[in-house]
Amino acid sequence: MSLEAAYENPEHPGSYMEELKLCLEQEMVLSLERLKIGYAKKESYTLHKTVRRKLKKNRVLVSQINQQFQADLIDMQSLSEYNEGYNYLLTRICTLLKYTWEYTYQE
Repeated sequence: MSLEAAYENPEHPGSYMEELKLCLEQEMVLSLERLKIGYAKKESYTLHKTVRRKLKKNRVLVSQINQQFQADLIDMQSLSEYNEGYNYLLTRICTLLKYTWEYTYQE
């Protein structure tokens, strides 16, 4: 079965799969660039192509250890019977080292 037929056949397990995975599954040796150019012309490929977006990260400028923290309070009241009566969990993260601390509170 050709690569094109395998891609467009809904009964084939590799149908509408990414071009590299489909090529590896069919054990075909093609240039990846040539494969991408061929598939970019197909409407079915452009409709089903997975969109990959780069995650934008906010930069944090910290020059010393323990200079800046991120903290969050987790409400665990619904699970307190399983956690020896602890209702809240406070988490703290050092932004420079990415080291975490957890504190439990019963109230």
